[in-house]
Amino acid sequence: MSTRSDATDGGFWGEADAEVALERYRTLIETIDDGIYQLDADGHLVAVNETLAELTGYARNELHGEHVSVLLDEADVDVIDRELHEYLRADSNEIPPFELSVRTVDGDRVSCELRVTPLVEANEFRGTIGVARPRSGTTRTTVLESARPSSESISTNTAEAGVGVLITDEDFDVGWIDGSIEEYFGLDREAVVGRDIRSVVEETLSERIAEPDSFTDSVLTAYDEDAYIDHLECRVNADADTDLEDHRLDYQSKPITSGRYAGGRIELYADSTDRKRSEDALQESQNAFQSLVDAIEEYAIFKLDADGRVSSWNSGAEQINGYDSEEILGKHFSTFYTEADRAANVPERTLENAIANGSVEEEGRHVRKDGSQFWANVTITPVWDDDDVLRGFLKITRDMSDRRGRERELEGELQRVLGRISDAFYAVDDDFRFTHVNERAEELLQRTEGELLGENLWDVFPSAAEIDDVREAFHTARETQESTSYELYYDELDFWVEANLYPSETGISVYFRDVTERKRYERELEESEQRYRTIAEYFPNGIVTLFDHDLEYTLAAGQGFDRIPDEPGDLEGRRFSDIWPSKTSEELEPALLAAFEGEQQSVELSYAGREWVVHAAPVTDKRGDVFAGVTMAQDITERTANQRRLEETVAQLENSNKRLEQFAYAASHDLQEPLRMVSSYLQLIESRYADDLDRDGEDFLAYAIDGADRMREMIGGLLEYSRIETRGGPLEPVDLEAVLEDVLSDLQITIEESDAEITSADLPRVVGDAIQLRHVFQNLVSNAITYSGDEPPRIHVDAERRGGEWVISVHDEGIGIEPENQQRVFEVFQRLHSSETYPGSGIGLALCERIVERHGGEIWLESEPGVETMVSFTLPVAHATDE
Repeated sequence: MSTRSDATDGGFWGEADAEVALERYRTLIETIDDGIYQLDADGHLVAVNETLAELTGYARNELHGEHVSVLLDEADVDVIDRELHEYLRADSNEIPPFELSVRTVDGDRVSCELRVTPLVEANEFRGTIGVARPRSGTTRTTVLESARPSSESISTNTAEAGVGVLITDEDFDVGWIDGSIEEYFGLDREAVVGRDIRSVVEETLSERIAEPDSFTDSVLTAYDEDAYIDHLECRVNADADTDLEDHRLDYQSKPITSGRYAGGRIELYADSTDRKRSEDALQESQNAFQSLVDAIEEYAIFKLDADGRVSSWNSGAEQINGYDSEEILGKHFSTFYTEADRAANVPERTLENAIANGSVEEEGRHVRKDGSQFWANVTITPVWDDDDVLRGFLKITRDMSDRRGRERELEGELQRVLGRISDAFYAVDDDFRFTHVNERAEELLQRTEGELLGENLWDVFPSAAEIDDVREAFHTARETQESTSYELYYDELDFWVEANLYPSETGISVYFRDVTERKRYERELEESEQRYRTIAEYFPNGIVTLFDHDLEYTLAAGQGFDRIPDEPGDLEGRRFSDIWPSKTSEELEPALLAAFEGEQQSVELSYAGREWVVHAAPVTDKRGDVFAGVTMAQDITERTANQRRLEETVAQLENSNKRLEQFAYAASHDLQEPLRMVSSYLQLIESRYADDLDRDGEDFLAYAIDGADRMREMIGGLLEYSRIETRGGPLEPVDLEAVLEDVLSDLQITIEESDAEITSADLPRVVGDAIQLRHVFQNLVSNAITYSGDEPPRIHVDAERRGGEWVISVHDEGIGIEPENQQRVFEVFQRLHSSETYPGSGIGLALCERIVERHGGEIWLESEPGVETMVSFTLPVAHATDE
């Protein structure tokens, strides 16, 4: 930062020429807290101040000659160029400030407000000056006095640059003019201040200016339109009566947007008489002043003499410190310091540092007139004359109380945030001394924060220093300023630690956690995966795979790989769609995705000339969360072929059975007629020739008639048996209570003759063919009566619900059936007794079995000879929807 500024006698800076004035403006600009730069006509940087260099992280010499796009986005540069072109074509009245971000050397972004002023010489665009102010992100509710124009500070600066200044308030009344204005136009300050600027222009200035109409029209139009006048040349005529000299002036006018005179205007009259000699310096001074006006809104600027006593005082200083100029002029600037700072000679040391270093900047508590304290940012720069004699100091003060308060709020919030971090956290400085430890870190490190703060990490945990991974991670983070991490088992603390190190300019922040449980889980997972792999490798006749949420295979094995052109290594680490043909992938994908929804699905597909069935299922952890999927693919080529053969065989059997049924029906039907004829003729012989037959003849005839009757009965049974499927009624809800009542009614005579006792439990409603179910009950009850033995029949019918079906049972206490014959009784025409002992055709139970099978049930017999026999069969339940 430049710290020297030449000076001459007279005022603070004296009557300096343009080059000296320019150098002093540069010194002042270097003390401002805003970034300032100058561009040539092609947009290349020709000058930057130290603040802008610090803001962006570049060295100043690194920016010189670079295009401004090194700091600003190309799109932003284009917008600024368009605004400049509009301004230079006079199509726009002003160049508004821009809100944009400035790019730093590290690629970060700083949000700024940018004000741009064009540099124009002889109607030729020479470049721009930009003032970039970082945006704090807070809303300022009070405009500080330092933002308001100070007559003393502005007058001193502008007089040395040959610039006259006039300021109006929002009502366009003249609020202040400096001495240069009085000199240029022969005005009396008291006669002008308070008057409407319009009347001053029309009635006073126009009388002293050559070509007054053009000047007056331009100025008044700018007032009416609240517009900028960047460059308007006028000439003041010499007048002996008022001692006016012939002057050429460059006139500038712009609205004031903030401060006490917000809504008014500031007008500059720069002496351009000796333009050939000082045109370049004057142009730069004017632009520097314009930038300075934009930049010092929040600062108090005042001067000290060589002994540190206040020699000038502006309104900004009055606003911040509470003194008016009469109270403070001549007082030592140590007045603004606390008693403790004065006792420690801080003010004197500050001036010594400023002289030694060219400038000094400090922050600390300062004291107002009323004794209250505020946090101040102070910059003090020494001012020297041509002979290197110290003439005094320039002091710039800014009230930083709001920012300091916000910083403290942020510090407090940071502490609260760090306290809420669930991970263990601690911070160390560049020397690896603990600066912060949260509660979780205290718990894991087994040390309190009080025991750790200020202590060296390696002293507290010397064993950690002996672990290469730990020590290397810390030193790498500090030296490279890049984050590092490590994971290891730490014997001293007896747990697995995962640590992430984030370096900064002040030290290293360490976030760490106990991952012992995770490591145990990972080991279990590895073991589990190994078990999966072992099982999968020996999976017979198929392939087993594991896949993750990305449908990428993590494991593949199985003996089925012998049957396809792929190897397990071709699958692992690859997504399924990258392996299988598109048709196979399309068939597989729904099943794989369903696994992560907790569903199991199967899909059959063809691959490599083989038939496969693939079962996909979820793999869950202990909490039941799905973390992977598994597929088991089985080669069903042979099974499919066998299934097809079986289906063909079944179809053939069904056709064969159908033909047999047709044959049985035809045979039984066709045999009825000749049998009927045989039986009729036998009965005719018996009726006509019975008296002529001897005893043997009668017996023979009786045998023939009985055989014909039994044959007719068997044929009838066979006919009924063949019609079970084809002539059965529809299956619908049936009340078995009603069916049993009908059967008992039909058997009433037999029941009475045998003195049978028949009981029943409550019987249910089932789905069935009522007529065929009557045949079943009639056969079973008749058999129970027939085979009751010597005692009167005791028969009981009951029912038991088993899931979706009823088990109906008929119990009797008859002669029973030997175990070896219990299955035979269900075969057609199988009899256990002679027809003379027990009548019947031997087809009754076979008919029952066929009927029950048609109803989707089964029938069986349990018997203990001489004690009990139970015949049971199942029927489907009749649900409400079946009703």
